[in-house]
Amino acid sequence: MKKIFFLLPLLISCSFLFSQNYSITVQYKPVDKGHLYLGYYFGDKKYVQDSAIIQPNGQAVFTGTTSLTGGLYIIVDPEKKRFFDILIDKEQQFTVQIDTASFVISSIQGSTENSFLEEYKQATARFFSNYRNWQTELAAAKSKKDSAAIQQKMNTVVNGAQQWRDSFSLAQPESYLSLLFTLMKEPVYYVTAAKTQQDSINAFYAYKKQFWQNISFADERLLRTPMFEQRLNRYMENVVYRHPDSIKTELDKFILYSRSNKTMFRYFINRFTNDYMNPKYMGLDVVFLHLFEKYYITEQVDWLEKKDKDLVYNRAYSIMGNIVGEPAAELNLLDTLDKKVNLYSIQSPYTIVVFWDPDCSHCREQVPKLDSMYRSAWKKQGIKMVGVLTDTIKTDKSKMPLVKSNWTKYIREHALEGWVHLYQTPQMKDAEAKNNLPGFRQTYDVYQTPTIYLLDEQKRIIAKKINPEQVDEFLQFKQTNKTSKLP
Repeated sequence: MKKIFFLLPLLISCSFLFSQNYSITVQYKPVDKGHLYLGYYFGDKKYVQDSAIIQPNGQAVFTGTTSLTGGLYIIVDPEKKRFFDILIDKEQQFTVQIDTASFVISSIQGSTENSFLEEYKQATARFFSNYRNWQTELAAAKSKKDSAAIQQKMNTVVNGAQQWRDSFSLAQPESYLSLLFTLMKEPVYYVTAAKTQQDSINAFYAYKKQFWQNISFADERLLRTPMFEQRLNRYMENVVYRHPDSIKTELDKFILYSRSNKTMFRYFINRFTNDYMNPKYMGLDVVFLHLFEKYYITEQVDWLEKKDKDLVYNRAYSIMGNIVGEPAAELNLLDTLDKKVNLYSIQSPYTIVVFWDPDCSHCREQVPKLDSMYRSAWKKQGIKMVGVLTDTIKTDKSKMPLVKSNWTKYIREHALEGWVHLYQTPQMKDAEAKNNLPGFRQTYDVYQTPTIYLLDEQKRIIAKKINPEQVDEFLQFKQTNKTSKLP
């Protein structure tokens, strides 16, 4: 499924607008017909912002009429093999001297932000001057006492470096380097003093509260460093409770607090839309529907091109009919003898619905596996198997007899007995379209095969888009926990 990466052009055009332009002079070495490149970070990726010809005197000048968004930038050498980190924020007219013998930045004139960065590099070198030696000693330590003593030294310098960063942030709160330090700082989980369950809960919420302390979601500079993406990923994966309602609340907070900055507002909506259109975990697609209903239908998302808007809307309408915990859509189809059958007429404690195609290689692997499990265990439990042919003839209706013949041949040859086998004629599909009725491909979100659903006795969706082993796990869990209810 395509993801919507439509944010980058927006980021370039919606940067912070100041009255001055930028002019960054880089002193390099003379090269024939060479260019230096100015790049920027966006998450864990790097993109080119500008290029400059290296003059005969080795000088290259990056200039532009619109100020750059503050952030962590890179100067890339002509061969695109080496790059040098620089900070750009309010001061955007300065000079960079590169030592091409050792390939390091030897000096930056006219940029307080980069002077701060140099101070930090020097302080870090002092703090960690013996750190590698201690690591070697720790690996060779022969007693717990020796290990503890070495570890204490290492902890002392780590804490010292953190105190240096904290002191700098207090003295220079508006500096971009302070923002980077805030993103680097790990929240502390004070669980050691917990005596009761409530103490542990309080410790967790204190930890969670620290995660975004002193960070404004309306600060566009967040997007110009990989640290923010990394922190956001950790927060959503490890801190936020993986339940749709909890996730919805968190996403709404990010979006709400970013509203004063158009770029950040768009970033969060685009980012979360991408994350939950096709989520990693089953059942979280309702988070995407929440975003769709709250921000898209209300026309707060007004920046999409038509193809991207169609993608989002079509995806939403495909998910709406197959939410976990909700009743499954009816299936009014034909069996192999062309008799009408509907899903809700099938009585069973559980129903496994498989959308498949005999010409699909993955189906030829999964369908026999499902049948084997059905014969060995599921059939005894009264569970029903429903197989739905997904092959589409489109406009060439004359091929339908051949498709049906291949389908029934596969069923016979693989002895798929006891299943309810269903298919749809092209005429039935045309009638649905004529009456503006969604077909099963939409109501069950069938865009790949096989697609497997597990339904309960009332035909509510227990699980969807799972593999045979996962189906068996659900059913075994039910068998061993007869007094429990499946989610």
